[in-house]
Amino acid sequence: MKLKAIFSVLTLSILVFACGGDDDNDDPFASVPSSEIVDIELRDAALSGSASSSGRSAAVGQKWWLQKVSKIDLSGECGDAESQEVTTEYYYAFYPSGQYYYQSSKEGTPISAGSWQWVDSNTKDAIYVNVQAGQVEFTLRGLNDDELIIASDQSQASCTVITWEQFGNPYEE
Repeated sequence: MKLKAIFSVLTLSILVFACGGDDDNDDPFASVPSSEIVDIELRDAALSGSASSSGRSAAVGQKWWLQKVSKIDLSGECGDAESQEVTTEYYYAFYPSGQYYYQSSKEGTPISAGSWQWVDSNTKDAIYVNVQAGQVEFTLRGLNDDELIIASDQSQASCTVITWEQFGNPYEE
């Protein structure tokens, strides 16, 4: 009988710990894809095509990213708004000068979309993107030679908006 009671307590403990510790609720970006993020010293070159070291910038070539997915996930009470996914064929570039541009094709004319900067130049794990609507902080979910994924978590009252962008197929000019 004593063995049965110990087994019951052990089984119950396993179930409580297995079912009770849902780590996904701690990560607002659990539904956002992620991929490799290069080491900190490689992030400037991976994002913009220019590497900086010792305060100097070495141009490798301006990197342009093809936007694959732009998605808005809504939760809570967001009125009549709906989650949306937009796929475009626009290219975006994060210039080392802090400017942010887009163009409709590889041969298109770059058009200013705003500005950008690292939230913390020591960690380089998030960027601020400034556009006409204001400044938005995007956390890196992926940054390497072939892919860029950034995500933002914004809340107002009881409405939460997760916005994420996935870019790929970069080219350098």
